[in-house]
Parts: sequence; C-alpha cells; structure tokens
Amino acid sequence: MERDEYLQIPGPTNIPPRILRSLSMPLINHRGPEFEALLKYCLKSLKKVFRTDHDILFFPSSGSGGLESAIVNFFSPGDKIVVACHGLFSERVALIAENYGVDVIKVNKEWGETVRSEEIGVVLKNDLNHEIKAVCLPQNETTSGITNDIESIGKMMKLSGHPALLIVDVVSSLACMPFETDLWGVDVAITASQKGFMLPPGLSMIAVGERAWKLTEESKLPKWYWDYKAVRAKMEEYQMPYTPPTTLLFGLKEALDILEEEGLENVWKRHSLMAEATRNAIKAMGLSLYAEAGYESDTVTAIHMPDGIVFKEFSNILKSKYGVVLGGGLQKLQGKIFRVGHLGSIHKLDIYAIMGAIEMSLFELGYPVELGTASKSISETFLK
Repeated sequence: MERDEYLQIPGPTNIPPRILRSLSMPLINHRGPEFEALLKYCLKSLKKVFRTDHDILFFPSSGSGGLESAIVNFFSPGDKIVVACHGLFSERVALIAENYGVDVIKVNKEWGETVRSEEIGVVLKNDLNHEIKAVCLPQNETTSGITNDIESIGKMMKLSGHPALLIVDVVSSLACMPFETDLWGVDVAITASQKGFMLPPGLSMIAVGERAWKLTEESKLPKWYWDYKAVRAKMEEYQMPYTPPTTLLFGLKEALDILEEEGLENVWKRHSLMAEATRNAIKAMGLSLYAEAGYESDTVTAIHMPDGIVFKEFSNILKSKYGVVLGGGLQKLQGKIFRVGHLGSIHKLDIYAIMGAIEMSLFELGYPVELGTASKSISETFLK
C-alpha cells in the first residue's frame, strides 16, 4: 500500500498539500498582467520574511546559484573578501570566489564549531587600509548542524567602522529561524525555495541593500544571467529579463500565505521547539550531538553515528520499514554522522514518528536503547 514518506534531509523538505496543489496551476503569460500581479504580491510579502526594506531579486536557480550571483555582482579580480569556512557550504563560497580570481581570506574553524564575531573582528582590525570588501558566512551550516550569531557579527562590524559588506547565506534558515536583515546590518541575504519556503528547488531570492548596490557599479567580473542591475530593472516593472519559474512563484505565493497565517514569530518558535524535542530525544537515547553546544541549529541536527552502526544499513532500515529518509555526513563526515532535518512543514506528531523510527532502527541494529525512550523525552519537552 502506498504511504507517505518523511523526507527529513536538510532540504529539499516535505511540501504541504496546499503548496502541491498550487504548483499544478496552469501556466500564464509571463509578460502579462497576471504575472505582474503575482510577482508584485510575492515581492511585497517576501520583504516581511526577510525583515527588510531592501530590493529583492529572483533567479531561476539553486541556492548555490544565488551565492555565485553575489560574488560576480559585487567584486572584481583581486578584491579581498573574508569567508568563514566551517563546513561544505560555507567553504563553497570561498571556492566560487577563488574561481573568479577574488582574494579570499579564510576564517577556518573545525566543522561543527561556530564562527565568533571576535574572530572576524581581528581580521577586520588588521585591515588598516580597508581593502576587505565583504565578510561572507552562513547563518546556518547544514553540514554540521551549526548556527552562527549573525546579530553579534553585524553589531561588531558596525561598531568597528569597517566599510565591508556583510553577506549572509540564509538558505537553510530564512522562514525558520529569527533573522533581521535590516536591524542586524546585513547588506546581502541569499536564500532559496526548497527549505523554509517548503517548495521544490529552483528559485533563489536575494535581498540587496543600498551599500551593496554601490559595489555593483565597481564590479568587473563577467555576468549576464546573474546581472543584478538588469534583473532589478525588469523586476521594477514586475517582470524578469528571461523566462521565470512561474510555477514556483505560484507555490511561493501559497507558501507566503501559509507563513503569514501562522505568523513569522510563531514559525520561529515552532522550529525552535521541534529542534529542542529532537535534540532531547537524541540525548535521551544515549546519542551525542555533533554541533558545538549552545550553537545547535534549529533546522538540522547532526548526530554522531554510534559505534558499530553503519549509516547505510541504518538508513536502509529507516526508509524501507518506516518511510523516513535522513541525511548522511558529507565529505570528511561521511559515515561519521547522520543529520535530521526539521524545517519547513514540521509539527509535533512528525517528531514522534521520525524519532521513533530512528529509535526502532537503531534497536534492530543492536544499539542498546530502551524502546519508548525517545517518545517519553519528546512528550516531556512538549509539556514543560
């Protein structure tokens, strides 16, 4: 018999039925008034989620495309930027920039450790001639389930008087965790459709502030598809310079309505509670978290694989018997951790099902856990 599957990787995420239905809408003329109204609605609503008055640009791309778009629009070969590197996706920004001839100053941390404002502050303080054009880092590094304190970094940069832009990857955190583009002094924020917005992949969204727009006038890196000025000019007319992903915009409108109905602060609280219940259940089963204590992500939890348990066997049981799909470790963490995504469309009963399946699968593989431990811990978290 057909059954639902819990897609609990760090993204793409489970898509709610309302959004699935919206994705089946017939296509419309992307140069006509219906599309203009759709784009206008999405832009207005999206500013509430970004918490910004900045311009917002759309690209038919993944989040990685959005990251590349920022590099080519703000910098020139030889420009210096600071990139926090403590996971696959934060390191990807450095790789993109280096491929374009940008001089990258890396703030390297062990995977699983957060990047602190004082560490970035030291680099900026030593830049006496203010040659550094930007600081780039993620709010959330899904490789290891770690969160960076963007608020404190933005405050430090403002107090330092250094003119560098603050560019933040919020692909796996926006619409899930507290984020204040304008209030925290973020100049550029980059996200994508397939995580907190509960959509299929294929749409990146970038908030661009006035200080960042000034750098687009100086940038000499090649671009056409990624040209922010060309895209902004068309989006001011509520169009795009090339064929847009109209179906995803139908879905985005529905997703924004869902977020509005729940209330963004309530969405943040729900994600925080689901994350707390997940972490508590993990610890109750005797497993250990991978992320630095106090900086664990509210959208993905990374867990050390217990001794003697092979991830492939564990994930096979989870999927075949219980319909739960988890993420494994990436690159140097392959086989060493597993990752539970709890973002987007995620609610209390889902946590019982997901963690119960993890408990039973581990038990079947010989891990010494008392059945019912996870459920008891989850109930205690929800009732406190």
